Parts: sequence; structure tokens; C-alpha cells
Amino acid sequence: MDKESVSQLKKETALKNFRYNRFLLLRYLLAGFFFTNLYWLLSLAMSKSMWALLSLGLIVLSVPAIAEHLRLYGYPSDDVRDQLKWHRLYQITQIVMNIILFAAVLTNLGFEQVFPFFTNNMTSKGFVSCILIVGILLSGIILKRINSIYSQKDKHASYITEFSKLNNK
Repeated sequence: MDKESVSQLKKETALKNFRYNRFLLLRYLLAGFFFTNLYWLLSLAMSKSMWALLSLGLIVLSVPAIAEHLRLYGYPSDDVRDQLKWHRLYQITQIVMNIILFAAVLTNLGFEQVFPFFTNNMTSKGFVSCILIVGILLSGIILKRINSIYSQKDKHASYITEFSKLNNK
């Protein structure tokens, strides 16, 4: 391989990595939600609760979102509006579920059924409420990031544009 083709390969790899790193926060938070729901599923399963189906549903819904991120490596375009549909759907579902669970904690309707591994006291409810609020906020951040990526207004879009301009000279 000559120097020019090696240089071109380096540029293409750098651009591919720029595009893929654009989704870094989204991937890490999606993994965090996946493992949180997995832990919740295992806890509910050990408690022999039928509510385990709820966490299982969230895990199943996250699988296509994870697959989307795997397909994004090497995606040849900066326009990814059609690429994060499943991730967006998953995050909307996660927000709705966290809001419903938060309401269950506040009203004490179903707290013992949905969280049978916690005692029904203010400390446990406060702990669960904090986790649910953090989940709602993180899902909101992810949805905002997805919208900025769709509109090409994220900071990585400007990095990709600048990199492309410098390397096309």
C-alpha cells in the first residue's frame, strides 16, 4: 500500500469514528437502562412477581435500539434521521414507564407489588423516587440529543463538517 492510500484509509477511518462517537452518550445510557432493567427483572423474578413482565418488556424493546447502534458503525452519511427510531421509541416508553412508576410510589398504589424487594417506608420510597427521577431526566437528555442529531445541530456534526472540509482540500 502506498502512502496516499494509507492516508486515505486513515481519513475514512477517522470520519467513520467521528460519526460513530456522535452516539457515545446515547449508547452508554442505553446500556445503563438495559442493565438497570435487567437487575429489576432479576429482582422481580426472585420475588416471583408477575410484574417481571414489565421489566422484561423494556428489555425486549431495548434490543432493536441496541441493534440500531451496532448498524450505525460505518454508516456512510451524517443524515441519520431514519436511524434512531427504535432508540427514540424506547426512551419515550422508558419515560412513560418511569412516570407511571413514580406515580405508583407517590400514591402507594402498587408499590409493594412493583418493588417487593423494598420495605414500604419513606426511605425506600425516597430511594426509588430518586432513581425514577434520574431515569426520567436521562431519557429526556437522550431524546433532546437525538433531536439535535436529527437536525444536525449537535457538536459532533460541526466536527464532522470541519473535518470533511479540511480533508477535501
